[in-house]
Amino acid sequence: MKFSSVSELTARQRKIIRAWCMYDWANSAFATSGGTAIFPVYFVFAFNESLGESASFLGMTFTGSSTWSVGIALSTAFVALTSPALGVLADRVAIKKALLWTYTIVGSVFTVLAFFSAYTAQPWAWLFGTFLLANVGFAGGLVFYNAFLPHIAPRELLDDVSSRGFAYGYVGGGLLLVVHLAAICVTQDTDIADLVTRVSIASVGFWWFGWAVWTLKVVPEPPIYNPAEGLTLARSASVAFRGLARTFREMRGFKVILVYLAAYLLFNDGIQTVTSIAGAYAADTIRLPLIFNMGTILIIQFVAAGGAMAFARLAGLISTKGALGVSLVGWSLIVLFGVAIIPLVPTEHDQFDYQLAQSADAAGYVVEVAPELGDSPADKLWEREILAIDEEFGEGSVLGMRQAERLLERAGDSENSAYGVSASGGALDGRTAIGSLHPSNLGEGPIDWWPIMVRDRIWEPLGMDAGYQWLTLGVCVGLILGGSQALARSLFAQIMPETRSAEFFSFFGFMSRVSSVFGPILYVFATSVYDTRVAVASILVMLISGAIVLKWVNVEEGVEAAAAEDARARARELDRQSMRA
Repeated sequence: MKFSSVSELTARQRKIIRAWCMYDWANSAFATSGGTAIFPVYFVFAFNESLGESASFLGMTFTGSSTWSVGIALSTAFVALTSPALGVLADRVAIKKALLWTYTIVGSVFTVLAFFSAYTAQPWAWLFGTFLLANVGFAGGLVFYNAFLPHIAPRELLDDVSSRGFAYGYVGGGLLLVVHLAAICVTQDTDIADLVTRVSIASVGFWWFGWAVWTLKVVPEPPIYNPAEGLTLARSASVAFRGLARTFREMRGFKVILVYLAAYLLFNDGIQTVTSIAGAYAADTIRLPLIFNMGTILIIQFVAAGGAMAFARLAGLISTKGALGVSLVGWSLIVLFGVAIIPLVPTEHDQFDYQLAQSADAAGYVVEVAPELGDSPADKLWEREILAIDEEFGEGSVLGMRQAERLLERAGDSENSAYGVSASGGALDGRTAIGSLHPSNLGEGPIDWWPIMVRDRIWEPLGMDAGYQWLTLGVCVGLILGGSQALARSLFAQIMPETRSAEFFSFFGFMSRVSSVFGPILYVFATSVYDTRVAVASILVMLISGAIVLKWVNVEEGVEAAAAEDARARARELDRQSMRA
């Protein structure tokens, strides 16, 4: 019997599907607040405070965002190397739920432990370590969570159920992010701002574990069609690695899966790299404040929930593969314009960081607006320069004519200046200066011509500064993010044997984690050799290559091969049971 919608299933089946979707609701808090909105931005700030804008190690230059990428690469590499053998074992022994429990506990506990970074000698190093282990729990848990999908819904409803899972995740992660955004907004200029940020990170761990209990209590352990009984620890390892060797040999019989995994390796590499480094890129290169970045990601969450379900409907109209291809075209355009995000060059007086107005006695200038300097080495050096001009420099300070001139000179000439200064009224009326480190200053990078051209032809005529460029791009990400992820998962579930779900989804997870290793490594390398804009542009090559390989995937042939393997496995289990009887 074929079903056209989830509503046609039994009450028990719907309850299980809902509980399965709740794990996405649970762990998406780590993907949003933990992995994108707060944790990476907070890490970049901690890195910059301790080591400056960059640090050299083994002849390579590391920024806060590229160091974050190293943590992603190491944690996902561990999961990529261990999950295939565990997946083979999980199809022979009923341990899928036990493994999901384990990864959930590891991920949530180390997320909570990130709270204590402020009480360590090197907060950035503590954050790096706790994130690395928390991400192991997140990535490993996804492998076995996905392995439940073909067991809880019929094949014809996999697009719908997979998309529901992602929609639940976007809404759940978004709701917690609303709380975090409100808390950080209210306390941003207070003495407890740092404490509230760390509490927000820790709350992700509690949210993750608390909601995951629902899933782990309700969703049943999937059936085992080829059980291995009486296993010891040593024999378990033997079964796992012998089964893994057998899977590699038999993969030649699943050519469609091999082609799809090659395509997935490429395009998922691009998608995962974009989502994992977006928060750090916003802080590092575009220099957006934490709250603005969080607000953008919050919008993405709720747009993505609708986007996931819209792509499920599109898949029903043009096929899963066709809808996935549409999403990859969208991703390519997003990366192209992500490279082109650039602040507008300040032209109006109220757009500058320092705004000077002629004093009442016309003898000097009042500092009406001044930025709050951070604790980074660059800001510390700049602070020394402006304090040399006036020992009580800040908003409300009154500068003499010569002091105002010196501020304009130093802002424009100093190698430590990342700020713009504008004077209004008096002898200096209309005088401006922009520092060499100001984020609007580009031109030395290999592809800086592209963001400059886009700024001249699109952003400036529209009057859109970097924050609104980022926000617009974020809405576009939301529209396709859920669809691309949900359809990639459901397409694989359609062409793989249900009877070997953990085994094959472990390879799916392996490719997912391997792609999450190569992308960040490429980002680190390109950042070291060129800059972060070149690093982001390199992601475009992976997305386009993945879309090209996807065209060669014959879905119908893959579905037939999976059905034949399931029939053989069930026949073997019936023979085994009849022999026992």
